[in-house]
Amino acid sequence: MTADLDAALADARARVLHDLSATLPTTPAMIDALDRAVSDRRVWAEPWPEGSAFVACLLAQDVQEALAGSVGRWPQCRVSGEHTLFVEPDLGEDPHWVCEDCAAVVAPIGGL
Repeated sequence: MTADLDAALADARARVLHDLSATLPTTPAMIDALDRAVSDRRVWAEPWPEGSAFVACLLAQDVQEALAGSVGRWPQCRVSGEHTLFVEPDLGEDPHWVCEDCAAVVAPIGGL
């Protein structure tokens, strides 16, 4: 169980870090926010082994919330340049970034 969770968290962290780095000048504070979110999701998923399948979507949402106060809305839609992307599904496998205003799937988590 721990190995599966470790792998899921490492993959989710790498994917969200990729999206951060691709869209913003990444700062140590952003990396700290990402690592805090990883730690919090580990605690959340440890008692629920099936939860490891959902950590990528939740981690992306956690980082969005953590950055809202410091950098604003992240990430921005590449299609419109003005709308914020959201994670779909809210709790599910194979999450992706969606622009609800443009009605467009922009990229999978880790694909910005």
